[in-house]
Amino acid sequence: MYLKELRIWNFRKYAVLGEEGNTPGITVHFHKNFNLLIGENDAGKTAIIDAIKLTLGTTSDDNIKITEEDFFSKDGTTATELKIECILSELDAVEAGVFFEWLTFDEQGNYELKVRLTAKKQQANLGIGERIDRVIKAGPEISSSRLEGLAREILRTTYLKPLRNAEIELQPGIRSRLAQILKSHPAFFKKDRSTLHPLEETFEEANAAVERFFEDSYSEQADKTIKNQLNQYLIEFFNKPLDDESKPDSKFKITPVELNAILRRLSLLLEDVPSGLGSLNLLFIAAELLLLDEDLTSGPNLTMIEEIEAHLHPQAQLRLIKYLQEKVSKEGEGIGGQFILTTHSPTLAASTKLEHIILLHKGIAYPMGSEHTELSEDDYEFLERFLDATKTNLFFAKGVIFVEGDAENLLLPTIAELMGRPLHKFGVSIVNIGNTAFKRYVKIYSRSQSWLTRYPEAEFKMPVSVVTDLDIRPWHYYEDKSRKSQEPNIYLVKQETLDSVAKKLHIKKEQISHLVNKVYGTQAGFKEELLEYTDSDTKISQQDFKEIFDMTRNVLSLENIDALKEFKAEKLRSEYENLQGDILLNFAKNWTLEYEIALSDLYLLFAKVVYNLQHPNLEATKKQQELLVLYKTLQELSPEARAYQIYKPLLKKNVSKATVAQYFASILKSYRDPNTIKEILLTDSNLKYLRDSIYHVTGGAPKDADSQRQS
Repeated sequence: MYLKELRIWNFRKYAVLGEEGNTPGITVHFHKNFNLLIGENDAGKTAIIDAIKLTLGTTSDDNIKITEEDFFSKDGTTATELKIECILSELDAVEAGVFFEWLTFDEQGNYELKVRLTAKKQQANLGIGERIDRVIKAGPEISSSRLEGLAREILRTTYLKPLRNAEIELQPGIRSRLAQILKSHPAFFKKDRSTLHPLEETFEEANAAVERFFEDSYSEQADKTIKNQLNQYLIEFFNKPLDDESKPDSKFKITPVELNAILRRLSLLLEDVPSGLGSLNLLFIAAELLLLDEDLTSGPNLTMIEEIEAHLHPQAQLRLIKYLQEKVSKEGEGIGGQFILTTHSPTLAASTKLEHIILLHKGIAYPMGSEHTELSEDDYEFLERFLDATKTNLFFAKGVIFVEGDAENLLLPTIAELMGRPLHKFGVSIVNIGNTAFKRYVKIYSRSQSWLTRYPEAEFKMPVSVVTDLDIRPWHYYEDKSRKSQEPNIYLVKQETLDSVAKKLHIKKEQISHLVNKVYGTQAGFKEELLEYTDSDTKISQQDFKEIFDMTRNVLSLENIDALKEFKAEKLRSEYENLQGDILLNFAKNWTLEYEIALSDLYLLFAKVVYNLQHPNLEATKKQQELLVLYKTLQELSPEARAYQIYKPLLKKNVSKATVAQYFASILKSYRDPNTIKEILLTDSNLKYLRDSIYHVTGGAPKDADSQRQS
């Protein structure tokens, strides 16, 4: 059996929802083997762990109480009742027998166990204060009964608390965590209470040996023993014994021969030399996992670990998380039971399969399993390969901007800060995916139809901006190339060629009539589009495609470039228009980020950066003279020609785009007149797509231009 679902009403930050006040404040769906709870601070991860502990209990008998602070409170009003429900599924025959009187059935007719904790505030006797009545029941709510005895014990979880000081936890003492762990381990269960535990026998023997040592003489005089010396002093210190009173007698012992006392005096060391917090923390986790009984035949065998990364460097985190995942890697066999972990570590998030992640956002738990998202099997495989630690910060953000390269990654934070919208203050992460496969990442925020049917109010509403470009080269690029006798071409189906193209593809012309006058920049892209409308069993020869290309080839013109841009823009929009969530697509309409900046009123600053990086060793006076000539030349050109001239060194890879972006960001931040820079960033039409991306993830654009400039 495993914990399938958790529902919470009026516990901590999770209120009761719905008009009738009976909808859970949060519902969490768990994977049967491994779960990683991720979210920003105060997202509710600890509340979920504590809710499970309170309802199912822990193997180490942690003293968990419900307090006044556990009841949901808002605007000075505090709830008087809370409820937590754990739903356990896939019970085997033995488990079904143990829980028979409490069983219910799920929608498929399988056994299900619902364990329910309710807590109510009650007026205490004599009108003094309040008390909290707590009860744990199981079964259908209308006919539930208390869960006690063996059934209660089987459900207990193994729990590792967060922010632990492993050195203190592993030391002996009355509150020793090590003692709590060990006394709950099967090795310390006594089948017959009338006999001693083997460890008690060992200490009894040790006590006897110690006592003999102090009773033995340490000199040639037979009666000169430490015990005799102590007793002589005691005779002098105490009153003389009368009648049947015994003389004072000392006795040396290691510890009382009682198992709990022995365990409280044990310490656990990694080695004889002092160890760092990281090593001790791993030792402590290993000790806690002693309670994870791999041979357990009944019960969920659930282990919960909070902030598992505490005091561990990234490589230690990876080894630990990989080990835990391997324990549950054999689907359906329950190897190692079920794990629920919480983390703030991008390293751990990157090393966990996406389907095992549960993302907490705005009070909703979004499981990333395939039954809950629109991600395909290919998407999961792709993201498993490329969702590394530099990208998993998307799980810890209030908003996300996806970019395709280093330049956007370096520039956008600076532009946002100068606009008065510093991304870090809004909890926004920039994720550089290094390619144009945005859709795979964006679909992380999509929900399956079955999810939305069950939770229509739980659409994933994290604001997400996608920043890309059309990547359609401008006329000046082709004009420059044509001087080398490279005549640019495009491909489009005209009305007069529609019938001929359809015949070559062995389809009806109505199937591709909507492609008339849509422009394609490459043969490969055009061919890929046409193949979507052909029968998979139909073989189309290379000669047929050559003839199609010949009849649809056109010499590129300004008009065709504009048509190609519009076609690419429409295609991009269509890819994102049906995606769920708060997704905003923004793209550079003219070419690339650098080309858009070169078109904007920031072009002189940008040209200076590109020129300086091209000529790092040029003497200062000569550099200044050449820059003045460059400025004058650029100002005499049309905006498009000027932008192409500025961008050309990056196109030829004479300078690095990332380096240019880094230096340009530095110049923008240190410019002598910051208000001028801000005004351009807030108003320039060529930078609008960047501006809109930033506004979308930082609360929306100002209502008017005046407030925009004053923000």
